[in-house]
Amino acid sequence: MSTSRRKTDAATDRLLAAEGGLRVTAPAEGDSVTRFFDLMELAEMLSPVWPPRELAQSGDFRLSGNSSTSLAQADMPQQSSLFGSAPPEPTDRLFLGIFPDTATAARIDALAAEVCARHGIRAPRHRPERLHVTLFHIGDWAGLSQYTVDTVVAAAGRVSATPFQVQWNEVASFSSRRERSPLVLKASAGNECLHRFRAQLGAELSRVGLGRCAVKAFEPHVTLAYAAEQIAPEPVEPIDWNVVEFVLIHSLLGQTRHVRLGAWPLGA
Repeated sequence: MSTSRRKTDAATDRLLAAEGGLRVTAPAEGDSVTRFFDLMELAEMLSPVWPPRELAQSGDFRLSGNSSTSLAQADMPQQSSLFGSAPPEPTDRLFLGIFPDTATAARIDALAAEVCARHGIRAPRHRPERLHVTLFHIGDWAGLSQYTVDTVVAAAGRVSATPFQVQWNEVASFSSRRERSPLVLKASAGNECLHRFRAQLGAELSRVGLGRCAVKAFEPHVTLAYAAEQIAPEPVEPIDWNVVEFVLIHSLLGQTRHVRLGAWPLGA
């Protein structure tokens, strides 16, 4: 191998290490077999975190690291490495949502109890304080990234909206491939103000590099329980509440705990 070729390869190794966030010294000069195993060791270190598989496949990956996808890249759950290590089990979830006031949450809980009793559903219901509508699911991780939290907070702080009303008039089971399906309170139609507000919030998330979270598909609902029994959509006495704020929640998976990380009043 020529001297100029070795220098070029060494520079490439340093670039790869820097883009992956690692401090790695380029392999010393040697025969091609030694160099191959040195490069494979470098690839193994980089593969769990760089590049994320979805970016590599989409063609949106850039060596510069300065694109709007760099935040998503930094906080994607770890992928399996080239040598088969499994990603860690998620323990932390981050989402943006709206919650009913205490009186409305009690009404929803009473409705859920009545529906479950009438259909013979014995699954545990969500506690009133955990009833909510998820606006955007930011992600699940083993450990929470403060950088992601700060970025979501920055996006949420840019939203300007006035309070609005939401109404729910139907209960149903959502289809699911799991053993238990969500039993939900939802709307047969309407809630246009909620859709407009969510679109505005999604635009702000996209501006800070979290466009991967700002999916457009949205059927607003309040999950009441997860049950093996399935029920067809049926009308209920309408329940409404005034949305006066939206919140950022850290959900501790498996612990049924919600921790408020931020709340933004509407019309403030």
